[in-house]
Amino acid sequence: TSGRYSADYVAADLAEHGVPKDRIHTLFCPVVHKDRTYHCAVAVRQWLQAQGTPVQSLDVVTLAAHSRRSRLLFQKAFAGQVKIGVTALEDQDYAPAHWWRSSEGVKTVLDETIAYLYARFFFWPSAGSN
Repeated sequence: TSGRYSADYVAADLAEHGVPKDRIHTLFCPVVHKDRTYHCAVAVRQWLQAQGTPVQSLDVVTLAAHSRRSRLLFQKAFAGQVKIGVTALEDQDYAPAHWWRSSEGVKTVLDETIAYLYARFFFWPSAGSN
């Protein structure tokens, strides 16, 4: 994607705020049409393993409404081996503190609530998805 939360934008912003460029890595997730966040988490896990980098904790940065589900799916992908934190970015498409006042806010919050419930209670990674 492009815009304020694209990988390139976030990488440039991190560098501007003092994170050494050699410590910033942009990964592109496999193109899938189902369970994209989980597959991205698996891609991150696999990349870290390929680097031989032992990781005890990892922070996921994502849009606020998506943050709980992202954290949950990263926890599932890392199977409890890594402590997962989350940083929630404010969505610019609506006022998060008053999400119910816009159709975009209502749609986003309801969609993410349903998706979180699915991920929490019905999504179980299969051996083939790892």
